[in-house]
Amino acid sequence: MMAGTWGLEIDKGRIGLCRARLTSRGLEVTQGMSLPLPSALITPALTELNVAEGQTLSGELRTLMKKAGCRGGPVVLTLPDRSCRIGWQDFEALSGTPSETRQLLCWRLKDRIPFPIHESRIDYQPLPGQGSGTRLLYLLAREAVIAQYEALVASVGLEPTRIITRGVALYRLQNTSGISGKRLLLAAGPSSLLFVYVEEHIPRLWRVLPWDGHEPAADQQHRTERVLRELHTTIRYLRDEMGTGGPDRLVLMGEGEDTLAESLRGACELPVDTIPERRNGLRGELLAPAGAALLRQPWRPRWISH
Repeated sequence: MMAGTWGLEIDKGRIGLCRARLTSRGLEVTQGMSLPLPSALITPALTELNVAEGQTLSGELRTLMKKAGCRGGPVVLTLPDRSCRIGWQDFEALSGTPSETRQLLCWRLKDRIPFPIHESRIDYQPLPGQGSGTRLLYLLAREAVIAQYEALVASVGLEPTRIITRGVALYRLQNTSGISGKRLLLAAGPSSLLFVYVEEHIPRLWRVLPWDGHEPAADQQHRTERVLRELHTTIRYLRDEMGTGGPDRLVLMGEGEDTLAESLRGACELPVDTIPERRNGLRGELLAPAGAALLRQPWRPRWISH
């Protein structure tokens, strides 16, 4: 454990693997590598199998492990945001066992997902709710979708001890940055555009939109315009519908974001922090696997961090 835990990201057009740990000096990435994938190999989806050619992905994972210096073993697996669903449910009171709480949550969600609830895998984490109740943050996916990823990862000698989404990994990573206050995380990734509003270290809004992170550089202006449009929509919702007053600052996460950061500073009149910072040497394409690697090893496979 002294060398850190492995985190693995699988997403459309990219896989990444890194070993990271927190030290007294901050985040330390001891080993890391990312590789491009054929764009048609992974299609993030909630209801359908995501991997078109299992043998091809297994081969790419073996190549990635060799280049990263990973010999196998436990890994925290990060899946595309759009392969899962994250949200929350509020309860006036919860006094049952974890199994009974999960059953109650499943009953709440059974008519809100596009497949039978018994075909799902679900986990949850209690959050401070509104007023005197309890808010459960849940992560849900179709069992067949998760099982396909698990089987392919296991076939190359890796053991998924926890399965999360890219957004959960990035949320964990930003918690190590020292940035506080009411903040809106913005992350444009391989297949999703993510907004997470955080207040008092608790996520209050989680918004995932389709996104093509592999568009040609010539489309940069179009991408920037869409990010700005969705940003203003999100901030209006926070102010008008949730009554939060909006964020005090933006946190921009990802690779190649310097140009976008300058556009945001000029358009939204908010301070903009970027992760990774240039000084810490962490490459943007390794943010999700680094965040995954920071999650502690659970006593049983879980989805969400404590």
